[in-house]
Amino acid sequence: MPKEATTNASWLRQHEELGWLALMLLPGLLTVFLAFRSGGFYPGATSLAAAEMALVLALRFALAKRPLQGVSKALIAATAAIGLFAAWTLISAEWSESVSRALPAYSRALLCGLLLFFFGTLPFNPRRLRWMVYGIAAAIVAVCVAALIARLLPETIFDPALVDETRLAYPLTYWNALGILSCIGVLFCAHLACSTQDPPLARVLGAAAVPLVSLTLYYTLSRGAIWAAPAALVVYAVLGRPRALLSGAIATIPTTAIALAVASPSSTVTEGYPQAMVSSGEDVAMVLGACVLAAGLLRVCLLPLDGWLLRASLPQPLRRPVFAGATVTALVLVLAAGTAADVPHVVKTKYGEFTDRVETAPESRGEDRLLSARSQGRFELWDVALDSYREDKLRGSGAGTYVTVWNENRPSPNKVLNAHSLYVEVLGELGLPGLALLLIAIALILGAFAYRARGPDRALFAMLLAAGLAWVVHAGVDWDWQMPAVTLWLFALGGAAMARSRRWRRRRPRNQLKMTALQAGGAIVCLLLVLTPARVALSQARYSVAVDELGAGHCGAARSAANEALSALDERPSPYVVIASCEIDRDRFGAAAVAMQRAVQRDPHNWELHYGLAVARAGAGLDPRAAAGRAARLNPRDEVARSAPRRFRGANRDAWQQAAEVAPFLAPELGDP
Repeated sequence: MPKEATTNASWLRQHEELGWLALMLLPGLLTVFLAFRSGGFYPGATSLAAAEMALVLALRFALAKRPLQGVSKALIAATAAIGLFAAWTLISAEWSESVSRALPAYSRALLCGLLLFFFGTLPFNPRRLRWMVYGIAAAIVAVCVAALIARLLPETIFDPALVDETRLAYPLTYWNALGILSCIGVLFCAHLACSTQDPPLARVLGAAAVPLVSLTLYYTLSRGAIWAAPAALVVYAVLGRPRALLSGAIATIPTTAIALAVASPSSTVTEGYPQAMVSSGEDVAMVLGACVLAAGLLRVCLLPLDGWLLRASLPQPLRRPVFAGATVTALVLVLAAGTAADVPHVVKTKYGEFTDRVETAPESRGEDRLLSARSQGRFELWDVALDSYREDKLRGSGAGTYVTVWNENRPSPNKVLNAHSLYVEVLGELGLPGLALLLIAIALILGAFAYRARGPDRALFAMLLAAGLAWVVHAGVDWDWQMPAVTLWLFALGGAAMARSRRWRRRRPRNQLKMTALQAGGAIVCLLLVLTPARVALSQARYSVAVDELGAGHCGAARSAANEALSALDERPSPYVVIASCEIDRDRFGAAAVAMQRAVQRDPHNWELHYGLAVARAGAGLDPRAAAGRAARLNPRDEVARSAPRRFRGANRDAWQQAAEVAPFLAPELGDP
């Protein structure tokens, strides 16, 4: 081959590899994108990400020579499960009578399914998968840096109003979500610190990041995530047995311990908001910076130890006996320590504390919270979801309807949006089929991690398995599923783990016509999948503008943006509430009643819409009693809803109008469906 042709071929291979590596960073970029948009909780950001992934997959079908090269049987099964779950979510709007509530849930499931399938179509390549891990780890570290700046130095870059007074939640806006994301980050960075398969720079940066991410986790005071982190690290150490575990431990454990000891959550950093927080935060930031630097320098000094540990391997006949002996010794030591500390009694006590439904003690604060096992009313939330499941075990109440079911049946006046358990909420909203499909997809992902946890990549996949188990357990007691920023990594890496390796054996000649048909068909399907989440994203963007303009008192601009939101997605009721608010401000109660009636038609189980309809009808001199009674029945424990029938009682038109003049009209919020 001529020298020029060889050079061109090498240049193309290098640029192709750079393209692959850039693609591997996509999950990390999506994590950052969603994290700084409230974790993806609101439908706009998640729907936009889903539409973008559908476009990326369409491009792969259109441009790749073999777009399904990495597809395996496990990937087909997992994709079918999550795809059917997304379809079942969308179909549930038929019996929930609320398309607007089903669409955000559909976008979340679609995003996870697209990530799973896209990275599963790429041939399995450990080196590229490691780049995915680098990208996700870097994304989590970036989020944690922003969170700590908001906590420790709130007046330097961020508005102090972004900071919760007692717990760290920025930028995801929910402390438990930031907690589990930080927990995952601890596992990713600890693995890099203990790896011999990754470049030295990755080991050093991973070690340096562990104190920073651990401190972020600590400041969230998220009990589930904090308890999950050490348990998952133990699983990783036992299953992965990383060669550089000693080096990583020496570099990270002392430095992390110092950072956590100095930055106690009970200090003024969490309770002296905002003036004392700034003063204490600067001190903590300096200590943290020193710990990060020390961890990195220690890891640099320990790099030669990695080489020695890599070469110092036992002879093959001795490996199993030594490993078995070490395992038995470790178990004996753990059992002895547990007996000495009376662990069985502690576990029994904490379990009783968790299952105790009569929670009379005040909520713990600071460090005391971390030792509490109280469920904080979760059993009430789960009971309502399970009652919904028992009413219709096949279909449930419909996707996104838990909040309406809770409002109607809640045993306490607490206001909640989710059941604080992925599995219980899915069971209540989508019945047995929905839960079964979701569990199949998750089980196949964890199974892929476990299957790959062997050979030279054992430690990498053991870490992914440990992180996946931490997420699965935490999702059972919180609403991680509603925060895609803490979830998408699982499906992206799960798809990559399920992919089959490129086969080098000689293949039969391809049928070009069939391949072209496959590519065209796949691209068309993906482009069709773009439409629904794109409509949701566009509608949410215009609705956000409408809410902002309404809050600023600019009714003309608010009404215009609300109409644009409806043009993108007419199934939403909330833009009609914006329009009704503007009409009421102009004393045009008749037009407001028309808008609220349209809103009620799109979400008939929302008590706020019925209450707003009652106010608008009363102001227009129309009979509001039916709408007021419906609002009270849909939320009998809310004072505004409960008082509506009394407020609009009687059959006097003048009395209705007078009551409407002083009745509060509930303003729309950004999170409304």
